[in-house]
Amino acid sequence: MLAAAVEVRNLNKRYRTGTWANRDITLTVERGELLAILGPNGAGKTTLVRQITTELLPTSGDVRVFGLDALSRPNEAKARMGVIPQETNFYFGLSVRHHFRILGKLRGLPPSIASSRAAQLVSDLGLDEHKDKPAEHLSGGLRRRLLVGIAMLAEPPLLVLDEPSVGLDPESRRDLWDLLRDYRRSGATVLLTTHSMEEAEALSDRVGIIHDGSLLALDTIANLRAAHGFDFKVSYLADGRTQVLYGAGDTELLQQVQALGIREYAVSRTTLEDVYLGLTNGQGRLNEGPTADA
Repeated sequence: MLAAAVEVRNLNKRYRTGTWANRDITLTVERGELLAILGPNGAGKTTLVRQITTELLPTSGDVRVFGLDALSRPNEAKARMGVIPQETNFYFGLSVRHHFRILGKLRGLPPSIASSRAAQLVSDLGLDEHKDKPAEHLSGGLRRRLLVGIAMLAEPPLLVLDEPSVGLDPESRRDLWDLLRDYRRSGATVLLTTHSMEEAEALSDRVGIIHDGSLLALDTIANLRAAHGFDFKVSYLADGRTQVLYGAGDTELLQQVQALGIREYAVSRTTLEDVYLGLTNGQGRLNEGPTADA
């Protein structure tokens, strides 16, 4: 039986200040799946990714990448993954296409294949008009696209992406999603972090919910909703605030609403957001923006 793409067991990270960034995290990323880790800035997503990619040593716990002990064999583990960090990381003075060509050669691609991959990625990422620009002259969103291309360059079996769509406009974000879906369909595994409900719902086979350094749940969205216990909700205004009632059926909920004398309301199915807010007791606000994670 083939080993999972990523196996994390009882992972803990405590900084010298005494702050726990990760607490006893255990998870498995199966080969060929796209797993999203969802949580607000400061929840511990980036710390988790940095330990999986061997950039940061855990306080305790184990990390395996395709069966390899990533802590004792970091170079072999890293050779099997392409990584997009939260921070922009590129070479000043080097154009987009030269980034792809030179880094392709450094990663062992023959010159002809490196050039071919460079041309393909420039096209796939919508960078044709910018291929000869130095990286430092690109906008923040274009730099993110460049980083995505660099991670995919050698076609690694595992992509690890920390907030990959930060700084992208809606159209570019959807183009990135299509690219990630295609990459996964090729047989690769994708692990990404996000604070976007929309991104997690649009892309993932499974979602892990992280809050205050702990992994609270990990499952398909359908199973997470089922575990929430309710299929429907009614939203209404009371005293100037939105109130929500949950129930197993819409008929039952409508009877409750009518009994309360509420005339204006909206009925809908429960969402990933409802599950998330329930697990975090409403404390895990998902904040937009590229603020560094703990």
